[in-house]
Amino acid sequence: MKRFTAEDTPATVVLSVVCAMRNVAHCVEGFLDSYRREHTVDTQLIIMDGASSDGTWEILLRHRDIIDVAISEIDSGIYDAWNKALPICAGQYVSFIGADDLIADGGIRNLIAACHSVQSEPHIIAGFNIHTRQRVPVALLGAPYDPSRLYRQMIIAQVMSAHRLSWLVAARGFDASYRSSGDYELLLRERASLRVEIINVILAYMEDGGTSRTSLPLIFMEDYRARHRNGVPRWICAALLARALLGLVGRKLGLRR
Repeated sequence: MKRFTAEDTPATVVLSVVCAMRNVAHCVEGFLDSYRREHTVDTQLIIMDGASSDGTWEILLRHRDIIDVAISEIDSGIYDAWNKALPICAGQYVSFIGADDLIADGGIRNLIAACHSVQSEPHIIAGFNIHTRQRVPVALLGAPYDPSRLYRQMIIAQVMSAHRLSWLVAARGFDASYRSSGDYELLLRERASLRVEIINVILAYMEDGGTSRTSLPLIFMEDYRARHRNGVPRWICAALLARALLGLVGRKLGLRR
């Protein structure tokens, strides 16, 4: 295991930003530059690197002035890395972001302002994400929170949404057996009592690619498993899976975007 830690973590930390990565030397500098522009004394940056072998660690060392904790060790996937980060988090809230994503201008400032101002003690404070392909915007992600729609799809724009740390710990974190749908599974698991606050702010640019986009049939099957294990009737799970697979075929044939 390789590790480095900042000399001091500010006592004012409100938001811990966690980025899990592996072999991302080709893109991680963009994320780090976006954090450098946006970070404040209220933020903590935790990097969980899955034992990269492509020069990622050397890039992290060049940016260690803005990184509070960096750990490089073998993990079983993104949700295992996120779970390992939770005991290190100093903030009241935790945001997660991919190494190929970018924090939006003003995203952190607006998110921290919401953390200070919300009165309902939400479990999640979410905004909106811009989906990009090769840094070109293609879609706006996110919607007003409607718990009755959650079983159908992931309606929360996940990247940089703020999760209350105490809630994550009480929920026992993420199920690390998932490759890409662990965050969706957590919401389904906790949906009976889940409190979500939506703010009208762009929080991040989510680049097309990574685990969540490179193996869509596997992801659709994971969504099926997450729904079924959390009480969604099997016939609804099957219908939603069939619709997703038909949509994928339509995109392959050029019938859908």
